[in-house]
Amino acid sequence: MAAGFLKRVRRITMGKINAFLDAVENPEEIFPQLVQELREECRKAVDAEAIAVAAMKRRQQEFGDLEAEIAKWGQRAELALRESDDELARAGLDAQMAAEKRVDAQKRALDQARVAADRAREARHDLHDKLHTLEHKRDEILARARAAKSQEAVQKVLAGIEAGSGASILDTVARMEDRVTEAEARVGAYAEVALDIAGGDSETRFRDLEHKQAIEVRLLALRQRIVGALPAGPADPAADKS
Repeated sequence: MAAGFLKRVRRITMGKINAFLDAVENPEEIFPQLVQELREECRKAVDAEAIAVAAMKRRQQEFGDLEAEIAKWGQRAELALRESDDELARAGLDAQMAAEKRVDAQKRALDQARVAADRAREARHDLHDKLHTLEHKRDEILARARAAKSQEAVQKVLAGIEAGSGASILDTVARMEDRVTEAEARVGAYAEVALDIAGGDSETRFRDLEHKQAIEVRLLALRQRIVGALPAGPADPAADKS
C-alpha cells in the first residue's frame, strides 16, 4: 500500500472532523459531502488492501517455489552421485548453492509484503470505523457543530477552500495539508547487492576456488550420507575360510 495513502488515513481523526464541522457555516450541507467522500476513501482502502494481499500471496508463492528449487537440486545431486557421476553431482550442488543465495532477498520481500498487507488492513478498518461513527452519530455531531459555530472560523475555512481550488473536504479536515498523490498499492522488494571488485582478477580466482571447495565439501558430505545408508554387502568367502 502506498505510504502516502497510509499517512493520509492516519492524520484524519474524529477530532479533526468535529473541529471542521464546528467551523463551517452550514454543517448540515457539508456533512453529506463529508460522508460521501469518506465512503469513497473506504472504497479505495478496500482496493488497496486487495492489491496488497495479492502481492503478499505472490511473494509467498515465490518463496515456496525457491524452497522447492533448492530441494530439487539437492535431490538431483544425490541421484547423480548414486550413479557415480561426480561432475553432474557437482553441477547440481552448484545450482543449489546459487538458489540458496536468493533466499535472504526473497525472505525480505515476503516480510515487507506481509507488513504492507497488515497496514492496508488496519487502514481499511480505521476508515470504516470513522465512517460508521459519522453515519450513526449524525444528529449528535451536527448539534455540536451548530453550537460551536464561529463566524471567524467560517471565514477561514471558506477562504481555505476557495484558495484550494476545489480541494478535497478530507484534505480540509486534515488542516489544509496538500493532498498526497494516491498511488496503487504495489509492494516491491528490491535486494541490494554489493560486489567487491577491489581485488581484480586475483580476487575473482580466489572466490572461484572457495566456491569449488564449498561444492567439494557438499559432495563429500553427500557421498558419506549415501554410503552410510547403503546395506552391508555379503561376507568375503576368503575371510570365512581363514
